[in-house]
Amino acid sequence: MTAWQNWQAAFLRQARSDWEAYQKTTELEWPNCQRLHYLQMVTEKLSKAFLVAGDTKLENLTGSHAAFVKFIRIMSGNRNLQRALGMNKSQQKVKFKALLPLAREIELLAPALAQGGPNPEYPWEDPSGKILAPADYSFPLMQRLQKTPQGIQLLKYIEIFLKRFEELFM
Repeated sequence: MTAWQNWQAAFLRQARSDWEAYQKTTELEWPNCQRLHYLQMVTEKLSKAFLVAGDTKLENLTGSHAAFVKFIRIMSGNRNLQRALGMNKSQQKVKFKALLPLAREIELLAPALAQGGPNPEYPWEDPSGKILAPADYSFPLMQRLQKTPQGIQLLKYIEIFLKRFEELFM
């Protein structure tokens, strides 16, 4: 195996492990902060598993939490995925473009990208000066993921990507 293949396999193994943990949080109805923490980690590592095989430098992948939006943009034109999902090119572009706002919200959960705002790991100060702990915050994103067609679809796609990664992306 080449170095990038080793990195890809490691990112994918960890993404799948994080997905198992995320699934357990949904079964047990854990706090939204814990659920979103695992989901953010899943999407970041899944994206990096894909991106490490492309033209993205490893240093850029390991030095940043921003990867999921780029991954979703690339998925909008992925032909293997198009065939697997039974969509034509324009349907796929429209479908994945509609997922970008949620992908961005998930990506911004990483504390390094949250810019001192809501994140599932560390307390932050809101505009009124109140200090909030993630455990005390409702994270409206969780409702959008569970109750909107785009949110439900995004979670379904994440699961498909993880289960069928080798078939779809290698």
